[in-house]
Amino acid sequence: MNKRTLKYKRLLGVGLALAVFLGGIGIIQRIIDDQANQFEDESVVKVEDTNKKTDEEEKKVETLKAPVKDGIGIVRYYYNKDDDSSKQEQSLILFEGVYRPNQGVDYANKNEKFDVIASISGTVTKKTNDPVLGLVVTITNADKISTTYQSLSKVNVELNAQVKQGDVIGVSGENVYEADLKNHLHFIVQKDDKMLNPEKCIGQPLNSIK
Repeated sequence: MNKRTLKYKRLLGVGLALAVFLGGIGIIQRIIDDQANQFEDESVVKVEDTNKKTDEEEKKVETLKAPVKDGIGIVRYYYNKDDDSSKQEQSLILFEGVYRPNQGVDYANKNEKFDVIASISGTVTKKTNDPVLGLVVTITNADKISTTYQSLSKVNVELNAQVKQGDVIGVSGENVYEADLKNHLHFIVQKDDKMLNPEKCIGQPLNSIK
């Protein structure tokens, strides 16, 4: 009887040890699985956060750019009452015997035609053929910033079309209002219908223009 009892005790002891061993493996596996799940969850959150930051950064990238290529200069400036007298003289337009303050800037290239480029991305909200101003295009974005291009000889975009910054929207030309400049581009920048100095806006993030 003692030998059988001893044998049963040994078997029981082995069984308990095996149960403890297997149970320990199960606990360890659960811990490993939980940690793996935590890592997976954290990875997903980080990827989503990265995507959100990337989207936000892309929206802030666009700055207002000049409507012409490098090498084409300004020949008439925006009229600013605080400028010196010599610059103010270059900021006046003589039309029908009256001097008027220039509310944009004018670009010219020695009377040669040149491509006119979209300064911002947006919607073509105006396309007209004005008898005094020439062909006119206005592009407006979601921030209610408008860029207007006057004195065009050719227009490549349609009303309500979506354009991207840098797209060629037309070609410079002549108009009656600033006939003295001959072939040129008259460029206007507005925010909520308020005229702004294009020179000060060029190179500025669109969300900082007021």
